[in-house]
Amino acid sequence: MSKTEWTKWSSIAEIVSSVAILVTLVYLAIQTQQNTDQLRSQTRLGLFELGQLEFPVWIEYPELTVFILDSDLEMSLEQKIQLDSIMILSISRREFAWGEFQAGILDQESWNAELNIGSLLLGTKRTRDWWNSVAKFTYDEDFASVVSATIDSEPYHPHWENLADW
Repeated sequence: MSKTEWTKWSSIAEIVSSVAILVTLVYLAIQTQQNTDQLRSQTRLGLFELGQLEFPVWIEYPELTVFILDSDLEMSLEQKIQLDSIMILSISRREFAWGEFQAGILDQESWNAELNIGSLLLGTKRTRDWWNSVAKFTYDEDFASVVSATIDSEPYHPHWENLADW
């Protein structure tokens, strides 16, 4: 074979190699996106399932909602412990969502939905007092700062008053 033929074959091999690399990169990009989508879906499903754990407690102890609605009602130590426990369960879920959001796994829209539920939970005088005096010091500092900044800039959540008046 002459030098010209080798050069021609070498050029063809480089083109084929470049196309193969491009196809591989496109394939990997598609796979990465599919994996990311699947991971985000799994995270949203996990958050949904964790949320399902909250409902039975609220249903089993409706008096806790009464205490949330009316901060003038006196609570026994046992009732404070029950309310503290359900609030920790609920807010810890939002802290998990915060961590997933910070890691880029949870999208902005899903995080905003979780933060809105947190605002609802901390949307009365009693629950804000709980947050400011008991709870916020037990959570990740960045998460606690985001929650505090959110609820400090909002009035009490209308859900609770609407629930009482319904």
